Amino acid sequence: MIAEGFDALITFDRSLEHQQNLRKFATTVFVLNARDNTYQTQKLLVPKLTAKLSRPLTVGITEIKL
Repeated sequence: MIAEGFDALITFDRSLEHQQNLRKFATTVFVLNARDNTYQTQKLLVPKLTAKLSRPLTVGITEIKL
């Protein structure tokens, strides 16, 4: 991801931090936390995600809850 120029990873995988050693990468990870990952639910998360993306990104995991 870093080599390809990505600034952040956005995922619904709440166990990602337990599956991958994210500390070795200097990247921002947004974990979306909602009852499901349907389009209707994702639309509800967009304003919160947009607000986070409009600020300077911080390295590490940020959870965004519905």
